Amino acid sequence: MACLIVLTNLLRMQEVGTETGLSSELIHSIVAQMKQWRSDSDEIFLLDADIFPATNPTWPVVMLNIELAEFLSELVSKSSSVLSSDEWDFVLCSLVGWFQTVIASLSCLRSPCVVALITSVSRLLRHTAVCIENVVPQHLEAYPPSLVMEWRDVFSESAFEMAVPLFVSLASAATHATWLMVRTVISLCKNTVLAAHGSMTCWLITPSGA
Repeated sequence: MACLIVLTNLLRMQEVGTETGLSSELIHSIVAQMKQWRSDSDEIFLLDADIFPATNPTWPVVMLNIELAEFLSELVSKSSSVLSSDEWDFVLCSLVGWFQTVIASLSCLRSPCVVALITSVSRLLRHTAVCIENVVPQHLEAYPPSLVMEWRDVFSESAFEMAVPLFVSLASAATHATWLMVRTVISLCKNTVLAAHGSMTCWLITPSGA
């Protein structure tokens, strides 16, 4: 996991539009390794899974998934044109799968594990939406031809149908600490993107008494 954190930080330090310190070959290798982890063990890659199974050492596994989401978030934000069609499918399926995991863990919404995972996956959602809606249409030759259509027809709806009610659940907790976290999560998604997927957005962004 330490190596993954270092790689994520290398991407994070990169300026948008500049050449990345990670070669395309290395990026493909990292994503291939992630895909292998997903194939090898459902207990490692928490996609549509229970965060708190009786036999699982919860925090290390969740931390690994947080770092996986952080890496993919920075990858989409800084080096998205490197990704192949299969790698984009992996990113989008992982995004939806992580939200399904969080939704399945609503009874543990106040757990630091769940809060940390929500924040990382929400950041991935925001970067993915901004990239596909704003960047891809201006550089269509660098991206899979069906990416925008698949995002709008399948993945975007699935992700936001889970994300918006999740933010409402967080906001309804009414404690100051929780509301600060909710505002942070919401800020990771563009208001215009959220507005396209839920009429509750205005209430979320401007809560009563705020």
